[in-house]
Amino acid sequence: MKQKIGTKLTIYITLVVIITFSISLAVSQFFLPKYYLHQLNQKVTNAFSVYQEFEDKSLVEDQFDVTILSVSLEDNINVLNENLKQQLAREHIALNKFWVSEEVLQKVNEDKIVGKVYNQGKQKSSFIAHYSKDDNQLIMIGASMANFIEIANFINRFNIFFLIVSILLIIIITALLSRKLTRPLNELKKVAKEIGELDFKQAEIRTGDEIEDLARSINKMSKALEKAQQDLSKRNIDLKQFMIGLTHELKTPLALVRVYSSGIEDGMDDGTYLATINKQVDRMEKIIIDMLYFAKTEENDSNKTTFDLIMLIHEILNNYRHIQGEKQIFFKTEVTEYILTAEQDKIHFIFENMISNAVKYASGNEIHIYFDEDSIFEISNDTTLTDISRIWQPFYVGESSRDKNFSGTGLGLATVKSLAEQLGYSVQARLSNGKINFKIGFVNPTLR
Repeated sequence: MKQKIGTKLTIYITLVVIITFSISLAVSQFFLPKYYLHQLNQKVTNAFSVYQEFEDKSLVEDQFDVTILSVSLEDNINVLNENLKQQLAREHIALNKFWVSEEVLQKVNEDKIVGKVYNQGKQKSSFIAHYSKDDNQLIMIGASMANFIEIANFINRFNIFFLIVSILLIIIITALLSRKLTRPLNELKKVAKEIGELDFKQAEIRTGDEIEDLARSINKMSKALEKAQQDLSKRNIDLKQFMIGLTHELKTPLALVRVYSSGIEDGMDDGTYLATINKQVDRMEKIIIDMLYFAKTEENDSNKTTFDLIMLIHEILNNYRHIQGEKQIFFKTEVTEYILTAEQDKIHFIFENMISNAVKYASGNEIHIYFDEDSIFEISNDTTLTDISRIWQPFYVGESSRDKNFSGTGLGLATVKSLAEQLGYSVQARLSNGKINFKIGFVNPTLR
């Protein structure tokens, strides 16, 4: 069973609090009493050292908050203890358990400093005393000590109560925080689910933190996936149209080959049947070659060279000198040289197709080619076409061009567009007042 973030957050924070309080309780119960005794013992020791150096009772008592007493070592042990109790009483220190033993006196007479802790039982306190010898005097420096174990137990009971209250507050606060935290996460979950169902929604989240950054990333991904889906759908439609066009283009020559082959078998050949068959085979071969080249344009096979585009256009135009009597080609350029670094064979294919297309399908006698200083190539001619919305589609051939004298397959302009876009150029076709105009932009992303 999956745990929700709010439950996990509550459990983790509660565990941290419990562990912290447990460590605190253990320290209060076992470590602090010993540390407190050590510190008090150190204070009395330091007081002893200062007293031995300066022998100023008032100074040492004020500075270290201790009590300094002295009695004669020549008295017997009972008198000695009675004298010490009387002096302690005058200092307002009442001890129900206090006695200097023979063992302590023996060590003191050996010039040793002896420390002793007297637990006062029901008084819930203790008295720590250090003894030493000064001539025939027993010097005692002592300090009262609260029963720290009892104090620690009280503190621990309070801490346990505080722990319970803290856990209740943690549950309430984390419930509120987790609701605030999980609300945008639930929205992201919903958006992600919709994206998975190809419904590319956008998440509207304004939290000012990493969740908002995540929402932006998901929105960006959603837009990218939507565009990819649209492109894929368009490609599927294009592929379907491509297959329909290919079937149509191959169907006619295949039908003619079958008819004329049957005519030869039946002895009906007048001497032209075989030539007709060969012509149709050549047409199918050209369709297949053009189709393979069109498919190859999808590959980004970079073999760039540097060349003069104006010179390349002149070389292509020289191939059409033989038609100058039938159609006039006018080429005007605003630049004498245009150095381009690109794949020259693809550029050659683009211009060769654009010019040959104009020569084949121009309804008038003039073809105008223009290259301006803004790196835009333009070619225009008269046409009988009334609709060019599908002119870039594979196997699209205008009705006026479906003439047996033309060998067009309808793949030329589709290949031109594919190559130009692959090279990063923009292409455009316009129809106005019986003229068709093609533009290719080599620099500007948007044609004028």
